[in-house]
Amino acid sequence: MQFKQPVHATPLALIVDDELSLRLSMKAAFVKAGFEIIEAENGREAISLFQSRRPDIILMDVVMPEMDGFEACAAIRNLPGGKYVQIVMVTGMDDTESTARAFEAGANDFVSKPINWVMLGHRGRYMLRASRAFQELAKNNSRVVKTQEIAKLGNWEINLLDHTFECSREAARLLGAHYSTDPVTFEEFLAPIVSHEREMVRKEIEQAVELTTPFSVNYRVIQSDGTQRYISNHAEVLYGENGEAELIFGAVQDVTELRQAEEEIHRLGFYDGLTGLANRMLFLDRLKKEVVVSQRNSQFFALLYLDLDQFKRVNDSFGHHVGDLLLKAVSEILKKSIRNSDTNALFGKKSHDTMVARMGGDEFTILLSNIGGPENAAVVARRIVEALSITYHLDEHEVLMTTSVGISVFPVDSREPEMLMQYADAAMYQAKDAGRNNYQFYDKSLNQKAVNKYNLEYELRQAVKKNELVLYYQPQIELATGRIVGAEALIRWLHPTKGMVPPDQFIAVAEETGIIVDINEWVIRTACSHCAKWSSATGQDLRVAVNLSGYKFAEQDFVRVIDESLQATGLEANQLEVEITENVMMGDGEETVGLLAKMRDLHVRVSLDDFGTGYSSLSYLTTFPVDTIKIDRSFVMGHTSEKKNSLIIKAIVALGHSLGLKIIAEGIETAEQLELLREYKCDEGQGYYFKHPLPQKEFIKLLSEEGLTNSFGCT
Repeated sequence: MQFKQPVHATPLALIVDDELSLRLSMKAAFVKAGFEIIEAENGREAISLFQSRRPDIILMDVVMPEMDGFEACAAIRNLPGGKYVQIVMVTGMDDTESTARAFEAGANDFVSKPINWVMLGHRGRYMLRASRAFQELAKNNSRVVKTQEIAKLGNWEINLLDHTFECSREAARLLGAHYSTDPVTFEEFLAPIVSHEREMVRKEIEQAVELTTPFSVNYRVIQSDGTQRYISNHAEVLYGENGEAELIFGAVQDVTELRQAEEEIHRLGFYDGLTGLANRMLFLDRLKKEVVVSQRNSQFFALLYLDLDQFKRVNDSFGHHVGDLLLKAVSEILKKSIRNSDTNALFGKKSHDTMVARMGGDEFTILLSNIGGPENAAVVARRIVEALSITYHLDEHEVLMTTSVGISVFPVDSREPEMLMQYADAAMYQAKDAGRNNYQFYDKSLNQKAVNKYNLEYELRQAVKKNELVLYYQPQIELATGRIVGAEALIRWLHPTKGMVPPDQFIAVAEETGIIVDINEWVIRTACSHCAKWSSATGQDLRVAVNLSGYKFAEQDFVRVIDESLQATGLEANQLEVEITENVMMGDGEETVGLLAKMRDLHVRVSLDDFGTGYSSLSYLTTFPVDTIKIDRSFVMGHTSEKKNSLIIKAIVALGHSLGLKIIAEGIETAEQLELLREYKCDEGQGYYFKHPLPQKEFIKLLSEEGLTNSFGCT
């Protein structure tokens, strides 16, 4: 198809007058000026000719039969194409009323009789230029509007001289602002922006106005249908002839499709098309960054390299379609495994981060950052091996699959990303050589540590089942009288071959593996049962304190277990005291407050353990439902040697009493410590000065023989 250049036709003038002589004179003047002429005798003919011929200029008498010039002028202005045509009205000399009416009807100019025919032709040529300029301007405006619609572009401006704001209809439409006959205000312009980005945009614009500087900012807006669009906003400063900044002119553009295209390009470049996991390129990039972060923070991280055992047989036996289904299923299991709450708790949910990637084929990698210690990687590796060793039901086929995992650890094995990958890969082949369906560290010594940790976990699970755990009780003494008023329950593990195992050797493993949940429940039930027996034997309402692990504290169903234990043993709720540390209390915020409040609703007492070693904030003492403060043993043991510790203890006692709380001191080992604590009006205490922790039978014996009357050095 060929396109022609535009041809500029002879301009067309419409002369409207009921007098022939005047029409002829006007015609002669306009022909001489280069116009083609068409004629009408009245307004109705003029309207008809305008619709059929579209003249460039109209010269029209005011007074005519049938329809006068005023009415015809107004009618033509409302016709298609009539907005910018040049209309000249012919009036009588000094007929000011007709002149005013002519302009009201829409005339561009007027000519008074008698007419200067030479000047009339010049005026016609001038008005023709004006007409074409107006038409071209209108076309340009229309093109700009259409271009903005096509490009999803709009504009806005702020006049720096009078601080007025304007925005185009298209800008308002793009942003989702309501545009009616009234102009959009600055606040309406900002309103559709998502709430947490709105102030950022406002500050950018206000700063540009204050400093007269350009800016670019990207943000999201919410449309009336609830969908989100991405907007790019760029503004420049326009200056007047005197060099003074006069205008901030901005352009907003909907870049949603561009953003989506960029995201798709990113996805294709950095993510595996089959599984949606990160690909090799993204994983290696993340690995390099993790080396830098871990180096700076002196942290361990682990790289796990997985390969499905005998995956090729699946493709050969069932086809690549089934093989792809298996890879997808494995990917989902891996993602769930590293999101597992126990896994997150293993490393600490605030600082732990992970990434799963598909290297290609049936090989996967996992990055575990800030793992605390190398042996913790084995916990995750073992869970992954167990999770993947299942029968997969894929497209009517049953596929049994296992995996082999190699582990390299930063900085134990290397500080170089490439070597960590190489070593994890080598360790994976060692796992295959060792019989598949297992994991291996590149560093052989870590394998033994992992085995030891696994054995400890297994033995601990058996200990819970076989009732190898026991409770010891350390008496709590009323310092003013020396009477035993209760005891703190302390857990021990009576191992069949290792003997008595203290809690610091197994609680951490219990928390990492989730066994602590069962242990906490056992401690509560057992302590309630024992305390009920003490009270029955002595006739006194003695109290028992249980120190609950902070592992997933807010998620455990403590209230149910406590309520059931109280019901089963007949122990009064106020005889049970639950001890938690400051860090646990602060860690889960509102959830912990809610759980403690429910305990208080049961009338169970709550004690804040190790006070002074954590946050030690006055605000949470008034926020959290606490009955007792336990002063940490570190202050008590240094109490007589450092004046600072004495002042701290004195302040804690005074603070607690002012809030109506009871104060217990831990770690009392000397008579001097006891005397000073009594001097400070500390309520209760415990420590080796009174008694070491005792097993249940010996504690009952202590109570029945001397405990309730023994003054324990108090007078």
